[in-house]
Amino acid sequence: MTYSITRRGVLRILAILGAFGLTRPICALAKPCESIQLSPLASRLASYFSCKESAAQVGREYLRCVPGEVDVSRLIDLICSFQEERRAELADADKAKLRGLLLLQQRQDFEKGRIVHVRGWILSETEARLCALAGLI
Repeated sequence: MTYSITRRGVLRILAILGAFGLTRPICALAKPCESIQLSPLASRLASYFSCKESAAQVGREYLRCVPGEVDVSRLIDLICSFQEERRAELADADKAKLRGLLLLQQRQDFEKGRIVHVRGWILSETEARLCALAGLI
């Protein structure tokens, strides 16, 4: 007999494990969000997913694997490819355009092999970093 599990199922499992304290909190590695000045772009990107808590769970798991990215500014730089034009484009986009731009970027990540593995999931680097922002903010 084979079992298949959906992304939602994995998120549910992670949430349950977190509720029982069975996952190590990534927050211990990050600077407290209250002590940093969040840019409007950081807040917009962190709110990209409709279910922020599920995205945050995935993001925390990603950051456990890549502790060098446990920094809001660094994540934004990576999402924007360290390009000021890209940062401005994302900051100025309305909600629908921002979603379209980020979906295109995720698709390009897959096409170019820019992927990460998080607990058996294959995510684009952009998607993983957006989740990581949700986990930090």
